[in-house]
Amino acid sequence: MIHGTVGKAYDYIYKGILSGEFPLGSPILEGEIAEALGVSRSPIREALKRMEAEGLVTYFPGKGTFVTDITQRDLEEIFELRYMFELHALRTAYKYIDEETLDRLEKEFLMLNDESSPQQYYDANRDLHSTIIAYGGNKRLEKFFNMLSAQFAIVNRISSRDPENFSLFRKKHLQIIQALKKRDLESAERYLSEHLREVRERTIREYNEPSPKKWNAGTQQVWKW
Repeated sequence: MIHGTVGKAYDYIYKGILSGEFPLGSPILEGEIAEALGVSRSPIREALKRMEAEGLVTYFPGKGTFVTDITQRDLEEIFELRYMFELHALRTAYKYIDEETLDRLEKEFLMLNDESSPQQYYDANRDLHSTIIAYGGNKRLEKFFNMLSAQFAIVNRISSRDPENFSLFRKKHLQIIQALKKRDLESAERYLSEHLREVRERTIREYNEPSPKKWNAGTQQVWKW
């Protein structure tokens, strides 16, 4: 958790990246952000240093800071890590996640519908997957997973371009939760594996579909994302 003006700047830029206000590959203009937040450039720069360490932005000497672009290879690596981390954590977590937590998670997904915002889906998704990792009992794995959570969130934004994905993912999340409530590891593993595979396939397909414009950090030329 980052506090003060640095935290304020971090949250502003982070939300801008997830919402698409700052497209992948686009420049981060410190002056404009400082003016929008009513702060100096110093906390903006500190926030950007933190984001660079997390892989969210990239600094190019002589050009400035840009939202980190994502390649298909990046997507493949991210999903490979998620698969390893989450399946490993699940094999311990299924025994220890308490009923109250599972009831809360189930309620979150049951409340989602066609009127729900993408952010509500993101929040429920993050809550379930983070809970599995947390109950996995491996603090180092949890710390590393949390370091990558910002990149996971960007991947989720790519997969959210097709609204049909939301209802599919909601169904699969509920299947995972219901298997956990029964302490049925075999079913929980199957549903989680299927879910991660579906997200990977749909995300890569959405990635390759022409969509909003983005910037080339090298030439500052707008192209199709």
